[in-house]
Amino acid sequence: MNKMKYSKRWLAALCLTAVLSMTAACGDNAAQNTAVENTINDTEVNEEETDNVSDMGGDEAGTEAAINDETASDNTENGAVNETSANDEDQYKAEIDKLLSTDAVLPAETELLAQMAACVTFSRILDEEGVVFSKMDSYKQGALRTQILKEVLSSENAFSGAITITQADDKYDADMLIPVDEAIAFFKDVFGAEDFTKGDHFERVEDGYILWSYGDGDPWERIEHMQFFSDDNYYLLTGPSFYEDNSGSTKFMGYADILFEKNADSRYGVTLTYGRYRNEKIKVSSVEATSELAAASGKNYSAGNLIDGDYSTAWVEGVQGVGVGESFTLHLDKSQPVYGVQICNGYTENYDLYTKNGMLASVKVDFGNGKVIEDNVYGYGFENADTDYLAELNLNRIELDEPVVTDKITITITSASVGTKYDDTCVSEVVVY
Repeated sequence: MNKMKYSKRWLAALCLTAVLSMTAACGDNAAQNTAVENTINDTEVNEEETDNVSDMGGDEAGTEAAINDETASDNTENGAVNETSANDEDQYKAEIDKLLSTDAVLPAETELLAQMAACVTFSRILDEEGVVFSKMDSYKQGALRTQILKEVLSSENAFSGAITITQADDKYDADMLIPVDEAIAFFKDVFGAEDFTKGDHFERVEDGYILWSYGDGDPWERIEHMQFFSDDNYYLLTGPSFYEDNSGSTKFMGYADILFEKNADSRYGVTLTYGRYRNEKIKVSSVEATSELAAASGKNYSAGNLIDGDYSTAWVEGVQGVGVGESFTLHLDKSQPVYGVQICNGYTENYDLYTKNGMLASVKVDFGNGKVIEDNVYGYGFENADTDYLAELNLNRIELDEPVVTDKITITITSASVGTKYDDTCVSEVVVY
């Protein structure tokens, strides 16, 4: 079995590619292959230390005015706020669709927008349903606040020093102290929250301070290859997003769409407004392989299994040995910008099939137009892991530094490992983004 080589990847900088004159990768308009790379050096992400706030007790007298009362919490829980949010969401979704139909731009606020978007994705508050940031429940608001406060503590970024954060002395069971009144004004500017909401991340307030402590690392989500769109009232930032954790797991989440309202009343000129995951991937119209294992026992091992969205099926090469030199070719539905592929290595239907069969060890990916990458491919499994978990453990990304406009991608086996019973090399799924 070829076990995954895990590594602790410290992200000292958020690197982004803003693509000019392009529509979103999965949009309907033709895209041009013009890219401008912008590097943000000061958005530091510590994968080991995701800030959490300590478990907390009651509030001191004089601080209750700064925190939503129980009635506000009840209103959120019984859906009174969510009803308003639903109407807002329809408006914001329509705005995103309109912006995606326009040409991409490179605004002067690129670094600020990218920093704010990174706070959103790292806090893991987005989903396919979408979220109005100012209307979020207390848990999600707390998660976003935690990530934003990390940026406040960083040096030389837009949020640096925005709040007076001091180290707590022995009087407080916390690492840092944050003035409640400063926090309320700051968070309103950033994502429109009117009040400081009590919740899992922030419950304890003493002497007018929020007590904040560091905690163990959590998984995160990250947006890459950012594109920007703009009209008179909004900015849209969009790009492929990935779930990651300290074990090395990575999963394509879809395209993150993050909408900002242009807001002259905010100290930053913009306010985070709405975000969602757009569950799209680049469409593969057909796939062909140089060989396929013959069907047996009611199962087929054709190349079509690579794009069926099912991690319990697999393409299996059909030549003697591990299949070095065998390949499959993905034909896209049209010529379009491509950033990379995600390969689910091995036969991930169950642990028994996973261990008995072979898997990729390295591949060559020909993206077309002279863009070829050779890279190692890893995998790991353990007994009792179900299909989805096995797949998550075996997802590998092979990515270009800059996108290429292409309609065909060929992936060739350059080395492979044998299973405990068979030397057939198996691949369960491939996604293009």
